[in-house]
Amino acid sequence: MKTREKHTGLLLAAAALATAFTCTAFTVSAAEEQEMRTVETDKGEVEIPVNPEKIVSDYYLGEFLAVDVKPVIASPYSLSNKFLEEYIDGIQAMNVTSAETSLEMIVAEQPDLIVTITEADYEKYSAIAPTVYIEDGKRSDEELFLYIADLVGKEDEAQAYVDDFNTRVMDAKEEIQGIVGDQTVSIVEVWPQQIYTMGSHFARGGSILYDMWDLKAPEKVQEEMVDGDTAYEVVSLEALPEYTGDFILYGVLADTDSSFVEDSQLWNNLDAVKNGKVLSYEQVSFMHRDPITLNAQLDIFLDFFRGFED
Repeated sequence: MKTREKHTGLLLAAAALATAFTCTAFTVSAAEEQEMRTVETDKGEVEIPVNPEKIVSDYYLGEFLAVDVKPVIASPYSLSNKFLEEYIDGIQAMNVTSAETSLEMIVAEQPDLIVTITEADYEKYSAIAPTVYIEDGKRSDEELFLYIADLVGKEDEAQAYVDDFNTRVMDAKEEIQGIVGDQTVSIVEVWPQQIYTMGSHFARGGSILYDMWDLKAPEKVQEEMVDGDTAYEVVSLEALPEYTGDFILYGVLADTDSSFVEDSQLWNNLDAVKNGKVLSYEQVSFMHRDPITLNAQLDIFLDFFRGFED
């Protein structure tokens, strides 16, 4: 059982490497020549440029793109999000072949701000440029977006984006509740020989379904992963009926053989499967929770549920 989604650091530097790339070697003049301000971060107060121009982000991306800010380098993981495809032209994918190649690539760009989700890389990044560490899972989707937008002086644009999104969600709430009624909605994801179930704390649009539309999950999911703090549960195939509802959102990790689920009699006997109430989603993109992704997920949900309107 996990309470927060964990992300493995992409940069695993050996002690010798950390020594070799010292603060003196990596400190660049770009940030020093700009007007600075102090911001509160998850590592304490940090001085950052008032108007950062060259940003590196090792995870967060859609939050920047939603306010028309393009990092110069972003993680391959974030760049693989299909919902961001039209926005990412010109952004370099971080070279994650090794710690050394990643750091060398960042240094070559001379960024004036680095934003990271990886606490283990904070000191190495801080030796290159002012670095803001953002702990995963500490903020709601909206709070995270507004926090990142503030780092680049785009808080007003972000608030307008949030207001528009919230209006779209709430305008459809009564309609979707009328379609779903007292039926339950569940999220199931298949990884190699593992089945994950989740609620409102683990992306996949769960915050829209459960927090904003107040749709109900199966009892176990509702108690643990919507009303409770659990992010996800790994369940057996035999236990799956307890975690699946009248509607199922269903994702499969890329290159995973999901036949152990889909070819099983148990899966095919689930009410949602028999009644055609399964929404298959593209797993890589649904793992993200940035504002552009949430807007895309909202469109997908609306199309799906409206297909069951009387």
